Amino acid sequence: MASDCKLVVVLYAEAKLQKSISLSANFTISKAKQAGMEAIKEHLKILPGVPLVTLDPDCTDFYPVPRDDNTIICTLKGDITMVVYPQPLEGQHLTPSPFVDALRSVIHEVRDVKAQQNVAPLAREESTEHYVKPADNINDILLRKFQAMEERYGHDMAELKQVNTELTWVISGLQDDNAQLKHDMEEQRRVISGLQDDNAQLKHDMEEQRRVISGLQDNNAQLKQDNAKLKQDNAQLKYDIKELRGQLDETNRAVLGDKVAIDRICHRVLLDMGRNQLAMICGHTDWKGWKDEKATSTQGDDHAVQTAMMTEAEVMLQNSTDASKYWTAVGQDR
Repeated sequence: MASDCKLVVVLYAEAKLQKSISLSANFTISKAKQAGMEAIKEHLKILPGVPLVTLDPDCTDFYPVPRDDNTIICTLKGDITMVVYPQPLEGQHLTPSPFVDALRSVIHEVRDVKAQQNVAPLAREESTEHYVKPADNINDILLRKFQAMEERYGHDMAELKQVNTELTWVISGLQDDNAQLKHDMEEQRRVISGLQDDNAQLKHDMEEQRRVISGLQDNNAQLKQDNAKLKQDNAQLKYDIKELRGQLDETNRAVLGDKVAIDRICHRVLLDMGRNQLAMICGHTDWKGWKDEKATSTQGDDHAVQTAMMTEAEVMLQNSTDASKYWTAVGQDR
């Protein structure tokens, strides 16, 4: 069906009397009701045994239920169904059923025929054919109509029995489903109960975690304060270390300067003592006297004089029995 049309199912009082019509999607509910009532009237005219009726516009139902009669039918979701009802007869308050109306009409006709049959013998003397033959014709017509109604109702009863059987099966299946649903619901209750217990435990654990976190936050705040204090102390220590390092550098420079001077003095004293001792081993009074003597007897500069002195000392150390083992080792190293 095109998108600019809507399929509307019109029901007349009973589910069997229905008509499907296609209406413009731009129709309002009010306009759709009018079109639906006209369509069902034309449909009822062609059905046998359904008397002519006047529809009651105030008893027309529309599904899905709209906000008001000005609603556009294209805005309604799902299938659209309209139910119309006839106006009740004068003096009645209930809307009649079409099948009941048809049956009542046949009953009234049968009663009229029986009444005519009762008065027919009294009038036979005047005109026998005038009353009997039409009555026979009417009886045949009514009998055929009644038989047709019986066949129709028999067919409807068979359908109802079949539907009833199917409904019995459906109900049995629904009962089984209901039992299964009850079992599932009980199982779900147990699961929900377990989940509720778990939820309560989780809430307890969460509360405990909140307390732990609160304690950790307090500790963290204290640690931040301690850290700030340590940073401040560290800065002071760095400053103090820098000052001490400067003072230590000055002290080291002073000490190193004195140590070099002392080392030079010690080296000079030891050198003089060693040279004098070596001069005495070589048979001289001291180093200066030995050097002056060699300077007189040796030609050349100071280096030549020192070479002559070392040569003499080497010979003396190798041959001396009075020299200590240290001096002997010095002579051998040379």
